[in-house]
Amino acid sequence: MKKTIIVTLLFAAVAFLAWNVYAGPDAFTKADKDKNGVITTDEFESAVTSKFKEYDKNNDGRIDVNEFSAKGHPEAVKEFKFMDRNNDGFVSADEFYRAAIQRRDQLDFNRDSKISKEEYNSNKALPFLKFYF
Repeated sequence: MKKTIIVTLLFAAVAFLAWNVYAGPDAFTKADKDKNGVITTDEFESAVTSKFKEYDKNNDGRIDVNEFSAKGHPEAVKEFKFMDRNNDGFVSADEFYRAAIQRRDQLDFNRDSKISKEEYNSNKALPFLKFYF
């Protein structure tokens, strides 16, 4: 029983640290430009565009797996493959945006095309949105 509790706490700590490495401690607040507690479609597009530019280190308009996984997150390669729709080894801005929209739609529980703080902080959002904000 003690072992299970310790393993659970360690897992939670690692997940928290991994989240902060990718999304930063205040990624939601940064994306919520008007500070109304939801990330609107315009705010979402702005955050995703900014994140793509952050990944595109050589400014060639596409991301390769090395640029994307530079922070060393264990799920990065898996998410990169999800984004790379044409399997050419690169993610274009369009592929990145389409993947971000698909992830947003999966996590938009009330289907209002906005991301609330609760949706953003949900356990289902944690593994995915960190790559896009």
